[in-house]
Amino acid sequence: MRSSRLVVLSLAAAAAAGLTPSSGAAQSATQGFADSWYWGAYGGYTNFATAFGTQSLRTNAPSIGADWMLTRSKFALNIFADQSYFSTASSIASPTGAGQLAVNINDMRRLGFALMIFTPEYRAFKPYVGVGYAFNFINSAALRSCPTCTTTFPTKAAADSNQKAIVDARAMGKAFGNVGVMWVFKRFAPFVQYTVMPSQGASDWYLNGTGFTTMWAVGLRYNFGSSIEKW
Repeated sequence: MRSSRLVVLSLAAAAAAGLTPSSGAAQSATQGFADSWYWGAYGGYTNFATAFGTQSLRTNAPSIGADWMLTRSKFALNIFADQSYFSTASSIASPTGAGQLAVNINDMRRLGFALMIFTPEYRAFKPYVGVGYAFNFINSAALRSCPTCTTTFPTKAAADSNQKAIVDARAMGKAFGNVGVMWVFKRFAPFVQYTVMPSQGASDWYLNGTGFTTMWAVGLRYNFGSSIEKW
């Protein structure tokens, strides 16, 4: 009788051990979103305005990009690179006179980072707000004719000075803010994001028309595992 009880107790203990997750498994199950590496890709469009003579030209440009996100429970660091595709006109101030330089511009690359702050989640949805900084690079810029803009230069030195201004105006660093929401499902996290970047009124950069530069993005991030090294 005693031996029968020992057998029953042993079987019960074995079953309980099999049904109870180990500490490593429990940690993996609760790992979830926090302390993870996410890689993602996205697409969308960038909306911006350029000052061309007396006009403000607004452009909608399709965009693609990739990002990397390092998460904590309520914060994340996001690093991204993207490109917008467009062909439009803009103008900047001439360094040698009171006139404007009319320029054709094409495409823009962005490389930047943002601090993401997550608000209380609803079910598997994680809303967030972010602030960051991006380096913006216009792919190409070339002088064009414009009735109200400067297109000819009296000396070679003036031409060289204006050409340098055209090249320098291709790059500009800008702060931005964004809001978004992710839906976390196992290792996948589809997301929607809206970004606002101040750009109006600049005399030494091509995205200088009225209003703000805005960006919509829809994408998918994937959790590649823990960012905390286990010993």
